[in-house]
Amino acid sequence: MEKPDIVIANLGYPRIGERLEGISALEAYRAGNIGERELEERLMAVRLARLLKQQEAGVDWIPVGDFALYDHVLDHSIAFGLVPERFAEAAARGPAALAFAMAEGAPGAAACRTKPWYGTPYQYIVPEPAAFTAPRLVRNPWAEAFREARAHLQALPVPVMIGPYTFAKLAEGLPPEEALERIAPVYAQALRGLHEAGAAWVQLEEPELARAVPPQHWPLIERTYRALHDAAPPLRLMLQLTFGLPDECARLLELPVSGIGLDFAADGGRALEAVAKHGFPAARVLGVGIVDGRSVWRSDLTAACALLENLRRLIPQVRLALQPSCSLLHAPVALGPGTPPRGLPRHALAFADEKLGELRVLRTALTEGRDAVKLDLTDSDVLQDMLRVLLPAAVPDGGVPVEHAWVQACGPACIRPAISGKPAALAAGRRHAAAGMASGTA
Repeated sequence: MEKPDIVIANLGYPRIGERLEGISALEAYRAGNIGERELEERLMAVRLARLLKQQEAGVDWIPVGDFALYDHVLDHSIAFGLVPERFAEAAARGPAALAFAMAEGAPGAAACRTKPWYGTPYQYIVPEPAAFTAPRLVRNPWAEAFREARAHLQALPVPVMIGPYTFAKLAEGLPPEEALERIAPVYAQALRGLHEAGAAWVQLEEPELARAVPPQHWPLIERTYRALHDAAPPLRLMLQLTFGLPDECARLLELPVSGIGLDFAADGGRALEAVAKHGFPAARVLGVGIVDGRSVWRSDLTAACALLENLRRLIPQVRLALQPSCSLLHAPVALGPGTPPRGLPRHALAFADEKLGELRVLRTALTEGRDAVKLDLTDSDVLQDMLRVLLPAAVPDGGVPVEHAWVQACGPACIRPAISGKPAALAAGRRHAAAGMASGTA
């Protein structure tokens, strides 16, 4: 599992299904046409298909537990027993009924609030502070997802969880220090379960650590991560910082984790500067977010190669994991037939599958030299020159006018002209956080 020296890791994948299978299943359940059992069977097929697709794409570390019935934040709340009392009747009817009730409301029970996920169109279900009185591990969906994936994959399944500090911050109205103190033991229990299930790595997504962390929070963060490490010492924690870079890089490097992932794609060079200034421990894996997970445009592969080569010179002994800058949840699944944006070539766009292909090219360039991917780099250079001229005129507001065959579910800014043929599915895509909407902006 420890080779090759440079691995390709993915942080998350679209949930909707390549042909809207996930959305269709959720809509059928909402309409009362199928029950929870059939819903789970259909969603399992979507989960397994996306896992195998990533394996076929050459991904070495495949995320599991990133799939959600409705929303991954909501799944954490339910797993941790953070269910408001008003949803007791829905909970008695089953997991799907509970998730839908909390997300959309039920008779006599108002829905939980939603908020955008860190500047993306994705809407998550906000954990309610009142439910934090006695968090407990009701179930371990990450261990379940790991076991399911291991039975079907040859690649390494990596369970994905929201990091404890970020989850504590999501519960607005409760002091994060208090929320973290309450939830940390539950995280430790979940990690012990993952170790018992056979997991080698666990990805903890901490976008809040990429923001301005109050100084008084750092001691508690450090104690929390020490407790998580001690809960299952053989388990390797991969700390993923998305959507930014912290000012306290030195303290970040002191946390007892086996790897740290940083956003190198859209940070203005700050991550590379931080590595040059602070170095990086040779005993850890550096996750290099080199492909922009929020953009729907092709990457500048030549510029990415140059960055990786500079990084390799700075820290030659450090093991690298090439990855998107964040989960690919925010992108459509794959390019398909359809009308390209006005004035732009069809291959100007890169959705989830195309971004995984870009990671393969970059690894080859880093391990075998640029000559091994000469044609890919030449195509990228030509395309980037073309985009610099054509993009501002073609899509002045950053939107991507595409047709239904290209975009399975996306935000309204992307849809020009309007998607036709599946209005119900599109509406579902906008309602369901599980759809993982694409912003359509670079």
